[in-house]
Amino acid sequence: MAGRFGILIVLLFGLSCVLFPPPAWPQLAIGQYEEEAPLGTWNIFETATAASLGRGGTCFSLASDCSAALTNPALLLLLPKWTAMVNGSLTYASLFKYSLVNTGVLGSDGNLALTLYSLDFSGLSLHLGKWAFAITIGARELYNRPPAQSEYSYGGITYYSIDLTQKGMLRTLNLSAARRINDWLSAGLGINLSAGDLKREMIEEWPTSGISITDRKTGDIREFYLNGGLLANLADRVRIAAVFRTPSSRKLKNSSLLEYSAGAGKTEIAIEASAEDNVKQPLILGLGASARILPHLDVALDISYYGWSHYAFNYFGEAQQRNFRDVMKAATGMEWLSSFKLFGQRIDIPIRLGLAYDPQPMKEPRSSYLAFTFGGGLSWQNLHLDFGVLIGRESGSGNDLATRKLLVSLAFEL
Repeated sequence: MAGRFGILIVLLFGLSCVLFPPPAWPQLAIGQYEEEAPLGTWNIFETATAASLGRGGTCFSLASDCSAALTNPALLLLLPKWTAMVNGSLTYASLFKYSLVNTGVLGSDGNLALTLYSLDFSGLSLHLGKWAFAITIGARELYNRPPAQSEYSYGGITYYSIDLTQKGMLRTLNLSAARRINDWLSAGLGINLSAGDLKREMIEEWPTSGISITDRKTGDIREFYLNGGLLANLADRVRIAAVFRTPSSRKLKNSSLLEYSAGAGKTEIAIEASAEDNVKQPLILGLGASARILPHLDVALDISYYGWSHYAFNYFGEAQQRNFRDVMKAATGMEWLSSFKLFGQRIDIPIRLGLAYDPQPMKEPRSSYLAFTFGGGLSWQNLHLDFGVLIGRESGSGNDLATRKLLVSLAFEL
């Protein structure tokens, strides 16, 4: 029994070095994909839908659907009396450094990739005279990582194996209202309630010795914040917008379970821990402008500020080092509307193109994504079917990370 406890002490010491490394170890500077980082990019204002994505993500001064409630609720006054929509997504991202992967414990020959499918947004809006209202729910952030496994074998016998997984999602319920102040100015405000979870599990096994260590960490997430905006019609063809999202304190209820098993279950030890933690989320500000430069051609530009220098992350009561800087994200796009008649019915076909520059908040290494977007759709009477595609490439980290997104939206309006 004493020998087993000696083995346990050695193993737990090694595990603590892995899970709680000294900050002086420079090879463990992960950067973009810290454990709490959203998949794809840190800079997430809204749950994107197909129309806005096709225009480079521009959504501050142009409204295509009720997802406008998440960024500039004042745009709800541009929608028909009733709108309803659902949005599905396919998200692809490549990663190099995350958790134990390529940070001194597990290694890979190149980038690891992850593809996720989701029905990630639905919403309703109502426009009554000078007022408009919306209720939406969407998956704003994904925390999944590519599963990582490694083992040491010799002569057909496995002596050691490690298996690492991480999954999670943050969903946001938005309730918004907007009012037309006068003929050229509108304002809107949204209340947002977010809930989600983040789960991580690492399993180490020494099959020939009958020893296994399992480390599970689970976090329940809650958050409240406001968003709002103004929309000004400077002329029949020109609009400008200002938007904001308030800083918030994201609440985390974390729990941990470390289990040790040896001798085919004859020795079982479990260590539990829990903590109430928080994450200080940044202030987001944005300016947008759009213009109809031809009878059927709209162009738009959005610039947004993320105050990441005020970001702070506490985990099991300890402040985690996040050396972040404020960043400015820019997006531009265009939408051309063409139409034709089929069996006497008019069918509209929007064609969209866009570009987005998305710098990440880490001071070192400084990295950013440049993304090209395109999309289109089909509108017949009260039905709208749209798709949007984003193809992005990262530079600055030296890992040439990639991000891809395909969105499909179905909307109905009256």
